[in-house]
Amino acid sequence: MARSSMRLLKKITLSSAPFYASLVVVTSLAVFIGVFWAINEFQAYQESIENIRNTYKNQYEVRVKEELAKVVELITYRRQQNELRVELDIRERVQVAYTNASHNYRLYKDEKNIDELRSMVIELLRPIRWNNGRGYYFSGRVESGVIDLFADEPYFEGKSALQFQEITGQDVVGDIVSIIREKEAGLYRYNLIKPKFYGKKFPKIAFVKYFPPLDWFIGAGIYHDDLEEALQNEVLARIRNIQFGKDGEIFCFRSDGTILSNQDERLIGRSVRDLLDVDGVEYGELFLDTAMKGAQEGYVHYSVQRPRTGSVHQKLGFVQIYPDWDWVLGASMFMDAMEQTIAAETETYRGISFKNVFTFIVLFAIAVVFLLLSTFFYSLKIKQGLSLFTNFFREAANSNVKINNEDLVFREFEDLSRLANRMVENRIKNELLLHRNELRLDTLLRLGMMEKYSLQEKYDFILRRIVQITRSEEGYLALVNSAQTHITICSYCVFNEKDAGDREGELTLSRSVKLGGLPGKAVMKKTALIANSFNPGKGKDIYPYCTAIKRHLDVPIYNDGKIVVVAGVSNNTEKYDNSDVRQMTMLLEGMWLHVLNKCAEEELARLERQIIAVSEEERSRIGRDLHDDLGSHLTGVELLSKALQQQLQGEAPEREKQLGIIRNLIRDAIEKTRRLSQGLYPVHVVEYGLEAAIEELVVEVEKMFKVQFDLLWEVGEQEVSLGKNTAIHLHYIIREAVFNAARHGKPTMIGVYMRLEGGGFALKIVDDGIGFDGSPAAKGIGFHTMKYRAKAIGAELTISSIKEGGTIISVTGEGVE
Repeated sequence: MARSSMRLLKKITLSSAPFYASLVVVTSLAVFIGVFWAINEFQAYQESIENIRNTYKNQYEVRVKEELAKVVELITYRRQQNELRVELDIRERVQVAYTNASHNYRLYKDEKNIDELRSMVIELLRPIRWNNGRGYYFSGRVESGVIDLFADEPYFEGKSALQFQEITGQDVVGDIVSIIREKEAGLYRYNLIKPKFYGKKFPKIAFVKYFPPLDWFIGAGIYHDDLEEALQNEVLARIRNIQFGKDGEIFCFRSDGTILSNQDERLIGRSVRDLLDVDGVEYGELFLDTAMKGAQEGYVHYSVQRPRTGSVHQKLGFVQIYPDWDWVLGASMFMDAMEQTIAAETETYRGISFKNVFTFIVLFAIAVVFLLLSTFFYSLKIKQGLSLFTNFFREAANSNVKINNEDLVFREFEDLSRLANRMVENRIKNELLLHRNELRLDTLLRLGMMEKYSLQEKYDFILRRIVQITRSEEGYLALVNSAQTHITICSYCVFNEKDAGDREGELTLSRSVKLGGLPGKAVMKKTALIANSFNPGKGKDIYPYCTAIKRHLDVPIYNDGKIVVVAGVSNNTEKYDNSDVRQMTMLLEGMWLHVLNKCAEEELARLERQIIAVSEEERSRIGRDLHDDLGSHLTGVELLSKALQQQLQGEAPEREKQLGIIRNLIRDAIEKTRRLSQGLYPVHVVEYGLEAAIEELVVEVEKMFKVQFDLLWEVGEQEVSLGKNTAIHLHYIIREAVFNAARHGKPTMIGVYMRLEGGGFALKIVDDGIGFDGSPAAKGIGFHTMKYRAKAIGAELTISSIKEGGTIISVTGEGVE
C-alpha cells in the first residue's frame, strides 16, 4: 500500500507540462501575424486589380461608345442622302411625265379635245411604276381641283378637292394648287389615309409640276415608309459586317426585343431576352432595360464563351435607342487586354506571397522545433497513454477487455481508466439486460402466433425460453389447483433431454403441496424463492430435479389472488437476482393471460354453437307445428267454408259473398302460415336440396318485391355435395341477405352465385341497391345472425357496401361432404 502511494506521488499531471502553454502562445502569435499579413496582402492585391479594372474599363467604354456613335452618324448620313436621292428621282420622274404629256399634246392637239388628251395621257402614265413598284403618278386639275389620275389608289380619281379632304382629313389638293400657283413646281410631304385602311396614315413624299395646256398638275409620289424600310435593310446589311478592334461587333434589335442584326446569323429573328451568359445571367434583358429606361443608353458587362476556343471571357456592351426607327443599337467587344493584365498581376502577387509564406513557415518551424526537443520525453509518455486508450476504445465494441493501471504514467489517465473499466462493466450488464428483454418480447410475440399449437407445446416453448433467459441448465413449469393443495408438473426441461424422457410418466402425476418439493415450497411461502448457496443435505426434497443443484429460483404467479402457476430454474453459472424474478414473472403472466384468453375463446365458440343448435331445434319444432297443426287446421276450416259457401249459393247469395271473403282471408292465412313454417323449418332444403330451395326463394322474392333475380349454380369437375347442416345454414344466410336487400336496399336486381369445387364452396349475394355507410353490425340483428351461422359451419363471411353502390356478401368455407 505504501509503495503504491509513493509511485502515485512521483507521477506528474498533464497540467504541469509547460509545453502546451508555450505551443499555444507561439501558434496564436503565428496565426495572428499570418492572418494580419494575409489580409494586408490581399487588400493590396484587390486595390491593384481594381485600378487595372477601372483603367481598362474607361478605355473600353470610350471605345464602344465611339464605335456606336459612328454607326449612328452613318445612319443619319444615309437617311439624308436617301432623301436627296428620292427628291431627285421623283423630280426626274415628273419631268419624264411632263415630257410625255407635252409630246402627246403636240401630236394630237388638233385632232382631240382637252378631255380626250387628258384621258390619253392618263392611260399612258397609269401603268408606270418604279422603285420596286412603290413609286406612281397622279394628276389633277388646278382650276377645279378634281383628281384625274391616282395610280396607287384609283378610288380617289374623279374626287374633288373637298371630297379628297373629307376622305383624308387634309386639304392635299389645295396645298398642291397653292404650290403650283406660287412657283409652278415643288416638293410636297403629306399623310395619306386610304379608304381601305381608314384611320391609318401613310406618310408620302411627292413632287408636282404645272402643265398649262391641260390645266394640270402632274406629280410623282412614293411612300415614306417604303423608303425607310429599304434604307433600314441597307443599313442592317452594312452594320452586320462592321467590326472594330480584335473582336468588336455592332448589333441591333427592336424595342420589343427582336434581334435584327448580329454576327451570329442564327440569332436574327429571335428575342434578345433569350440571351444568357455562362453564369445564367440574362444579359439580353439587361440590354433591353438599359436602352428603354432612364437615359436610354448605358453599359452592360457579361461573360461569354469565345466561339473559336470555347474559353470564357468578359465582354462589355454599350446600347442606346434610335427612336426614329424604334431600334436599339449596340456595340460590344471582349476585354482580353484587361484580363491578361489582371492574370499577370495575379501571378506576380502569387510569387511574392509564396516567398513570404515560405520564409514565415521556416521561422515558425525553427521555434516549434526548440519546443519539441524540450518536451520529447513527455510526448512519448503521453503517446503511450493515448495509444493504450485508443486501443481500448477501438476494441471495446467487440470485447470486454479492461485497462491495466500499471501501464499508465499520468494521474489523469488513471482516473480515465477507472471510468472506462466501469463503462465496460455497465455495457456488459446493459447488453445482457437488452438481450433478455428482446428474448422475452420475442417469446410473447411467438406465443401469440402459435394458434394451431396445443397447450402442452406452448408450455414447453415457454419453459425453454425461461431457461434460456435465466442462463440455467434445468427448469420446470407446474400448475396449481384452485384449492392450492396439489401441483402438477406440466413441462420439464433438462440439459440432457433423455433424462426428461425417462421421467415423463413420473412428472405428470399430481402431488400435494407438502410433498411437492421446491414448487410446493414456493406455493406455501407464496413468494419467489432465491437460493444461490443451496445445500440440499440428506432428506431434503429437490423435486422435480433429479440431479445435483447448486442454486435455484422458484417463482409463483397469481391470478385472482390465487397461485396458478409455479416456474423454477436451477444451476445458473452466476447468482440469481431480482432481475431474473422480474423476467420470469412478466413472461409467465403473459403466458397465463394467453392461456385464459384461449380458453375463453374456445368456451365462447362452444356456447355459440350450442345456442345456434338449440335455436335451430326450436325453429324446426315451431315450423313443424305451424305446418302440421295450424296449417292443417286452417285447411280444414277452409274446406268447411267452401262446403257452406256452395250450400248458400242458392239460399242466401249475400251471405255467400260474405263467406267468400272469409274464405279468401283463410287462404291468405294458410299461405302466410306456409311461408312462416318454411322460414322456420326449411323442409325443401332437407328434402330437395339447397339449389331447389333457392329456386323457390327466387320465385317468392320476385313475386313479393317485383325485383329481377339472377341465380347461378356452378359445380366443379369433382362430384360434390353440401352437408345437411351446412346447406340449412347457407339457406338461412341467403334468405336473410336477399330479404334484407329487397326490403331496405330498393334494388332493381339481386344476384345469388354459388360455386362448389375442390371440397369447398364460394357463395356471393349481390344487389345494386342504395347500400349503406359504416359498419353493417349497426344495421340490425340480421347481420349478426348471418355471421353466427357462417361461424357455425366454419365459413368466413364478409360484407362490403358503399352508399349508392349496392352491397356484396361473400361466404367461403369447407362445407362439402
